Amino acid sequence: MTPMVHNKTVAFAWWCAVTIFLSAFLLFQVQPIISKMILPWFGGGPAVWTACMLFFQVTLLGGYSYAHFLERISSPRWRVGLHLTLIVVAAATLPITPQAAWKPADGTQPTWRILMLLAGNVGLPYFVLASTGPMVQAWFGRLVPNRSPYRLYALSNVGSLGALLTYPFLFEPLLTTGWQGGLWSAAFLLFALLCGSLAWATFRADRRGVAEDDIELPVDDRPLAGTEGATAPTSYAQDLPPTADRRLAWLLLPALATMMLLAITNHVCQDVAVVPFFWVVPLGLYLLTFIICFDSPVWYRRRILSVTTMVALLLLAIAQLDTYVEDLLERVHVDLDISDYTGDLLVEAGIYLVVLFLICMVCHGELVRCKPPTRWLTSFYLMVSAGGALGGIFVALICPQVFSTHLELGIGLVAAFMLAMGVLWDEFWTTWPIDRWWGKGIAVAIGFLLLLAVVRAQFESLNADALFSVRNFYGVLSVEEMHQDDSYNHIRRLLNGRILHGSQFLNEERRKEATTYYNPDSGIGLSIAHLVTREPLRVAVVGLGTGTIASYGRPGEHYTYYEINPNVERLANEYFTFLSDSDAEVNVILGDARISMERQIPQRYDIIALDAFSGDAIPAHLLTAEAFQEYLRHLQPEGIIAVHISNRHLDLTPVVGGIAQHLQIPAIKIEWNEDEYVGEASSDWVLLTRNEVFLHTPEIALASTPLEGTYEPIPLWTDQYSNLFQILQ
Repeated sequence: MTPMVHNKTVAFAWWCAVTIFLSAFLLFQVQPIISKMILPWFGGGPAVWTACMLFFQVTLLGGYSYAHFLERISSPRWRVGLHLTLIVVAAATLPITPQAAWKPADGTQPTWRILMLLAGNVGLPYFVLASTGPMVQAWFGRLVPNRSPYRLYALSNVGSLGALLTYPFLFEPLLTTGWQGGLWSAAFLLFALLCGSLAWATFRADRRGVAEDDIELPVDDRPLAGTEGATAPTSYAQDLPPTADRRLAWLLLPALATMMLLAITNHVCQDVAVVPFFWVVPLGLYLLTFIICFDSPVWYRRRILSVTTMVALLLLAIAQLDTYVEDLLERVHVDLDISDYTGDLLVEAGIYLVVLFLICMVCHGELVRCKPPTRWLTSFYLMVSAGGALGGIFVALICPQVFSTHLELGIGLVAAFMLAMGVLWDEFWTTWPIDRWWGKGIAVAIGFLLLLAVVRAQFESLNADALFSVRNFYGVLSVEEMHQDDSYNHIRRLLNGRILHGSQFLNEERRKEATTYYNPDSGIGLSIAHLVTREPLRVAVVGLGTGTIASYGRPGEHYTYYEINPNVERLANEYFTFLSDSDAEVNVILGDARISMERQIPQRYDIIALDAFSGDAIPAHLLTAEAFQEYLRHLQPEGIIAVHISNRHLDLTPVVGGIAQHLQIPAIKIEWNEDEYVGEASSDWVLLTRNEVFLHTPEIALASTPLEGTYEPIPLWTDQYSNLFQILQ
């Protein structure tokens, strides 16, 4: 090889590497950017991220399909012409920031609306980026047939991981969402120039007919010396196509990994907070396993990882069966409280993330073992992306329609345990003493018993005590009854996941009592009781729950609820009577509260109660300076904005305090900590009002403390900037 040819070869290799790295970086950087942009429009829950991930997985499949079939076109001129045209058209659709016209009118069909919004704003650029990895690897493989392109795939995952890690720590804290979208669009134009010129250079090389032996690159994916044994992938005959069972493995292994990624991300976000950090950590671990496994077969140790995965899943099952296991241990005089080790939700989140990493290592390690030669490279990536899309469709579309709880997490854990057990059996099935008939029998029996324990744990975690349970895009709602043997204290509760959203006594004498966070001594109870108005009271409540606040309604008064989840209205009417028993006129408006208010003329409310933050998946767009300006537009000059900030893991005091200071509105805090009685619940309310008469009412002054000076200030939350991570407790 001449020095000139060698230099051109090295330049071509770097050109491919930089193009793939940039495309992968943009491919995964756009995911948290656009997801955070539209999060406020669809309730702010973890299902928004799941729907976005479904779109990205399906579009990735489309991009891989396009790359696969484009490489089947025999004419180089048609290939390059089509792809260059697609790049130009994609660049013409920029910028990616969605317009306000995409905001939903109500809370119905959120998944399909998200998919349509993403298709209209980032669909084509994402499609082009998705096709780049396999396409450039195919170009590389065609012009450099004596070197494997699979390490370029590992490089693309490094770029993806870099995008995910830099977003929550660099781009999100420093840039508004508008700047993020603009910067990403500018970077896409750079990618378009880079990829377009590479496509043209490849076209010219194809026409010249580059000699196969003119290429020498310093990268390959051959295992290190001395490691060719158990970890080396199964060898292929270069001219034989992959078998059907291998193609099925290409589909099912990534499907399971993606299913676990989405299910565990949902679980973590529901129990901690819906912030990009908790989106990117699971996705980052998922990509890290791709990088490790595709970099070199030496990193995937089947025996070690399969055993470790089984042990981790068994320990998780023990934690899920904590009461049952503690009873068994107590019988043998062992005192152990498992909740001491797993009760902290951040610890629990860490456990699930470790389990996700191990499962993905097994899935992707087995995937690498059955990867094909370069000739079937695009077909391989097509099936892998199809598996990812299949997992996404199952979690985002099928499960909410079929299951009333998040059962996909349990299904995935059981399937992962069976996979790890199958890998372990494959390694040891012919090893002494398992190769004997009695050894095989014992192994099967032990495996079956362990599998039963894992299966039992998943069913044990379901809410078996629920009177009724229903699931949709916005989460799992369940209705429970307590103290059924005590007619005076017999109470019915509404829960969203683990979060209590209200309760009502079923005793006829007590069913109009305001319970939980809304009792007469709470911030909202005191506000309604002591706000003096000339006209009948007009109250707006963001977040319906059981409708408890309506129990304060008097004849002639108006209570308006804003609720995004249609199932909440359904259960509030079917299982609770606060709305129907109220003496006031009660109205429920379905849809996101902020969007609904923006479309209304000023309503002149006396009180606006914001009660959408008791869960951990809080809608941050309802806590921005612009949102409070909208509330003020609907509020009487002497009215009150009452913010319910009770939360297990998020301290919302500095958020509300910063907005009150920005708007120059006095703010007080009312805490209620007496929760030892049935139906009581501790609550923290912040009241913002310019009504001096109300603030100096003796009952209010006695129960409240000024908010100013009680918190550490943080940057003001706006529609362009919010950071839930900074208020985690």
